[in-house]
Amino acid sequence: MNATFRKVFPAFFGVIGVALAALACTVFLGGPEPPGPEITPAGDAQSIGKSWSDAVALSADKTVVVVFSEAELTAYLQQKLEANPNNGFHSAQVFLRDGRIQIYGILSAGGASASAILRLRPDVTDQGKINFVLEQAQVGPLNLPAGLLSAVSDVLTEAFTGQVGSIATGFLAQEVLVGDGQIAIRGILR
Repeated sequence: MNATFRKVFPAFFGVIGVALAALACTVFLGGPEPPGPEITPAGDAQSIGKSWSDAVALSADKTVVVVFSEAELTAYLQQKLEANPNNGFHSAQVFLRDGRIQIYGILSAGGASASAILRLRPDVTDQGKINFVLEQAQVGPLNLPAGLLSAVSDVLTEAFTGQVGSIATGFLAQEVLVGDGQIAIRGILR
Protein backbone atom coordinates (compact mmCIF):
# COMPACT_ATOMS: atom_id res chain seq x y z
CA MET A 1 0.00 0.00 0.00
CA ASN A 2 2.88 2.33 0.72
CA ALA A 3 4.34 1.90 -2.78
CA THR A 4 0.95 2.50 -4.40
CA PHE A 5 0.38 5.55 -2.24
CA ARG A 6 3.75 6.97 -3.28
CA LYS A 7 2.83 6.53 -6.96
CA VAL A 8 -0.75 7.82 -6.77
CA PHE A 9 -0.20 10.70 -4.33
CA PRO A 10 1.96 12.91 -6.65
CA ALA A 11 -0.27 12.18 -9.65
CA PHE A 12 -3.40 13.03 -7.63
CA PHE A 13 -2.00 16.40 -6.52
CA GLY A 14 -0.71 17.06 -10.03
CA VAL A 15 -4.23 16.63 -11.42
CA ILE A 16 -5.69 18.78 -8.62
CA GLY A 17 -3.08 21.47 -9.32
CA VAL A 18 -3.89 21.54 -13.02
CA ALA A 19 -7.64 21.65 -12.27
CA LEU A 20 -7.23 24.55 -9.83
CA ALA A 21 -5.06 26.44 -12.30
CA ALA A 22 -7.73 25.95 -14.98
CA LEU A 23 -10.44 27.21 -12.63
CA ALA A 24 -8.39 30.28 -11.76
CA CYS A 25 -8.09 31.21 -15.43
CA THR A 26 -10.73 32.90 -17.45
CA VAL A 27 -12.39 30.75 -20.09
CA PHE A 28 -12.33 32.46 -23.49
CA LEU A 29 -15.47 31.69 -25.49
CA GLY A 30 -14.20 33.01 -28.82
CA GLY A 31 -16.16 35.39 -31.00
CA PRO A 32 -15.59 37.84 -33.82
CA GLU A 33 -12.18 38.97 -34.98
CA PRO A 34 -11.28 42.68 -34.96
CA PRO A 35 -12.19 44.34 -38.28
CA GLY A 36 -8.69 45.76 -38.69
CA PRO A 37 -5.29 46.19 -37.09
CA GLU A 38 -5.14 47.40 -33.48
CA ILE A 39 -5.68 51.15 -33.08
CA THR A 40 -3.35 53.19 -30.90
CA PRO A 41 -5.48 55.64 -28.88
CA ALA A 42 -4.72 59.37 -29.27
CA GLY A 43 -6.29 62.14 -27.21
CA ASP A 44 -8.98 61.99 -24.53
CA ALA A 45 -12.51 63.12 -23.69
CA GLN A 46 -11.36 66.73 -23.38
CA SER A 47 -9.90 66.69 -26.91
CA ILE A 48 -13.27 65.53 -28.30
CA GLY A 49 -14.98 68.44 -26.53
CA LYS A 50 -12.30 70.85 -27.72
CA SER A 51 -12.77 69.68 -31.32
CA TRP A 52 -16.48 70.51 -31.09
CA SER A 53 -15.80 73.89 -29.48
CA ASP A 54 -13.15 74.76 -32.08
CA ALA A 55 -15.43 73.77 -34.95
CA VAL A 56 -18.22 75.96 -33.58
CA ALA A 57 -15.83 78.89 -33.03
CA LEU A 58 -14.46 78.62 -36.58
CA SER A 59 -17.86 78.49 -38.27
CA ALA A 60 -18.16 81.71 -40.26
CA ASP A 61 -21.46 80.98 -42.00
CA LYS A 62 -22.96 78.88 -39.16
CA THR A 63 -21.85 75.70 -40.94
CA VAL A 64 -19.94 73.40 -38.60
CA VAL A 65 -17.77 70.49 -39.71
CA VAL A 66 -15.97 68.32 -37.20
CA VAL A 67 -13.84 65.29 -38.01
CA PHE A 68 -12.75 62.58 -35.57
CA SER A 69 -10.30 59.74 -36.17
CA GLU A 70 -10.46 56.13 -35.02
CA ALA A 71 -7.59 56.88 -32.64
CA GLU A 72 -9.47 59.81 -31.02
CA LEU A 73 -12.72 57.88 -30.62
CA THR A 74 -10.88 54.80 -29.33
CA ALA A 75 -9.14 56.94 -26.69
CA TYR A 76 -12.45 58.58 -25.73
CA LEU A 77 -14.27 55.24 -25.43
CA GLN A 78 -11.46 53.59 -23.47
CA GLN A 79 -11.34 56.53 -21.04
CA LYS A 80 -15.11 56.36 -20.50
CA LEU A 81 -15.01 52.58 -19.96
CA GLU A 82 -12.07 52.79 -17.54
CA ALA A 83 -13.98 55.35 -15.46
CA ASN A 84 -16.38 52.56 -14.43
CA PRO A 85 -14.43 49.91 -12.48
CA ASN A 86 -17.38 47.46 -12.64
CA ASN A 87 -17.45 47.56 -16.42
CA GLY A 88 -16.86 44.18 -18.03
CA PHE A 89 -16.06 45.59 -21.49
CA HIS A 90 -12.38 46.33 -22.10
CA SER A 91 -9.74 46.61 -24.83
CA ALA A 92 -12.24 48.65 -26.85
CA GLN A 93 -11.36 49.75 -30.38
CA VAL A 94 -13.43 52.01 -32.67
CA PHE A 95 -13.19 51.25 -36.38
CA LEU A 96 -14.61 53.70 -38.95
CA ARG A 97 -14.99 51.89 -42.26
CA ASP A 98 -17.42 51.64 -45.18
CA GLY A 99 -20.09 53.90 -43.70
CA ARG A 100 -20.18 51.98 -40.42
CA ILE A 101 -18.91 52.48 -36.89
CA GLN A 102 -17.62 49.19 -35.52
CA ILE A 103 -16.85 48.89 -31.82
CA TYR A 104 -14.75 45.85 -30.97
CA GLY A 105 -13.59 44.67 -27.56
CA ILE A 106 -13.56 41.94 -24.95
CA LEU A 107 -16.50 41.32 -22.64
CA SER A 108 -15.66 39.56 -19.35
CA ALA A 109 -18.05 38.30 -16.71
CA GLY A 110 -18.00 35.53 -14.12
CA GLY A 111 -14.78 33.82 -15.19
CA ALA A 112 -15.66 33.85 -18.87
CA SER A 113 -14.69 36.26 -21.60
CA ALA A 114 -15.55 36.65 -25.27
CA SER A 115 -14.76 39.05 -28.04
CA ALA A 116 -17.64 41.30 -29.05
CA ILE A 117 -18.47 43.64 -31.89
CA LEU A 118 -21.18 46.24 -32.46
CA ARG A 119 -21.79 47.46 -36.01
CA LEU A 120 -23.62 50.78 -36.19
CA ARG A 121 -24.82 52.94 -39.03
CA PRO A 122 -25.22 56.66 -38.27
CA ASP A 123 -28.40 58.27 -39.53
CA VAL A 124 -29.52 61.92 -39.51
CA THR A 125 -33.20 62.63 -38.90
CA ASP A 126 -35.22 65.42 -40.55
CA GLN A 127 -34.95 67.27 -37.20
CA GLY A 128 -31.14 67.32 -37.39
CA LYS A 129 -30.62 64.66 -34.74
CA ILE A 130 -28.02 61.89 -35.11
CA ASN A 131 -29.33 58.38 -34.55
CA PHE A 132 -27.32 55.18 -34.47
CA VAL A 133 -28.87 52.09 -35.99
CA LEU A 134 -27.32 48.97 -34.51
CA GLU A 135 -27.14 46.57 -37.43
CA GLN A 136 -25.29 43.74 -35.71
CA ALA A 137 -24.13 42.87 -32.22
CA GLN A 138 -22.14 39.71 -31.66
CA VAL A 139 -20.83 38.47 -28.32
CA GLY A 140 -18.74 35.35 -28.56
CA PRO A 141 -20.38 33.07 -31.09
CA LEU A 142 -23.86 34.57 -30.55
CA ASN A 143 -25.65 37.37 -32.41
CA LEU A 144 -28.10 39.50 -30.43
CA PRO A 145 -31.75 39.23 -31.54
CA ALA A 146 -33.41 42.09 -33.47
CA GLY A 147 -35.43 43.31 -30.46
CA LEU A 148 -32.30 43.83 -28.42
CA LEU A 149 -30.58 45.57 -31.34
CA SER A 150 -33.30 48.22 -31.37
CA ALA A 151 -33.07 48.76 -27.60
CA VAL A 152 -29.27 49.06 -27.71
CA SER A 153 -29.54 51.48 -30.67
CA ASP A 154 -31.80 53.74 -28.59
CA VAL A 155 -29.37 53.71 -25.65
CA LEU A 156 -26.36 54.50 -27.86
CA THR A 157 -28.23 57.30 -29.64
CA GLU A 158 -29.29 58.83 -26.32
CA ALA A 159 -25.76 58.58 -24.91
CA PHE A 160 -24.17 60.18 -27.99
CA THR A 161 -26.73 62.93 -28.51
CA GLY A 162 -26.56 63.76 -24.81
CA GLN A 163 -22.80 64.29 -25.16
CA VAL A 164 -23.08 66.22 -28.41
CA GLY A 165 -26.07 68.19 -27.17
CA SER A 166 -24.17 69.46 -24.16
CA ILE A 167 -21.14 70.34 -26.27
CA ALA A 168 -22.85 71.71 -29.36
CA THR A 169 -26.07 73.31 -28.16
CA GLY A 170 -28.16 74.48 -31.09
CA PHE A 171 -26.41 72.16 -33.55
CA LEU A 172 -28.52 70.60 -36.30
CA ALA A 173 -26.77 67.73 -38.04
CA GLN A 174 -27.08 67.56 -41.81
CA GLU A 175 -24.70 64.78 -42.71
CA VAL A 176 -22.53 62.12 -41.11
CA LEU A 177 -19.88 60.43 -43.26
CA VAL A 178 -17.87 57.43 -42.08
CA GLY A 179 -14.92 55.94 -43.93
CA ASP A 180 -11.18 55.53 -44.21
CA GLY A 181 -10.64 55.72 -40.47
CA GLN A 182 -12.57 58.97 -39.90
CA ILE A 183 -16.04 60.25 -39.14
CA ALA A 184 -17.11 63.69 -40.37
CA ILE A 185 -20.17 65.42 -38.96
CA ARG A 186 -21.55 68.45 -40.78
CA GLY A 187 -24.37 70.63 -39.59
CA ILE A 188 -25.53 74.16 -38.91
CA LEU A 189 -25.93 76.29 -35.84
CA ARG A 190 -29.40 77.60 -35.11
